[in-house]
Amino acid sequence: MADSKKRTMKELPPLSRLEQRIMGIVWNLGECSSAEVIVAHNETERLAETTIRTVLANLRKKGYIELVPTVERQHRLKPAVSREKVGRRTLRELVSGFFGGSPQQIFSYLIKEEQLSEDDLEELRRLIEERQQKGK
Repeated sequence: MADSKKRTMKELPPLSRLEQRIMGIVWNLGECSSAEVIVAHNETERLAETTIRTVLANLRKKGYIELVPTVERQHRLKPAVSREKVGRRTLRELVSGFFGGSPQQIFSYLIKEEQLSEDDLEELRRLIEERQQKGK
C-alpha cells in the first residue's frame, strides 16, 4: 500500500498488544526514526531491535504509520492515525466483547474495581451532568 493512501478506521486491522505499545511510542515521539523508537522502548523494557523494526514494518503495512519524506539516510516515520481514533475503536471493541455491549457495565466495573480518586469521581459526575444538560 502506498503511504499516500489513507485508510478509514474500519479498514485498519486491529493491533496486537506489542503493536499497541510500539504505536504508543510513535504517538509520543511524533515524527521519529526506528532507532528513536528502539531507544524509547528499551528504556522501560528490553526487546530485540529486529523485533521492534519488524513491528514498525507491520504497522506501516497495516496503515498506522507512514514514511516522512527526508534527505536523511534513515527513514523517518510518523503516525498515520491519531491515538484518539484508535482509542475510540479499541474502547468500542472492549465494550462489545467484554461488557456485552453495555457501557453501563464498564462504568460499573471502573467505579467498583478501580482505585478512582475523589477528583476522578467528580470529573465523572461533571461529565454525566454535562451530558444530561445536552439531552434536555
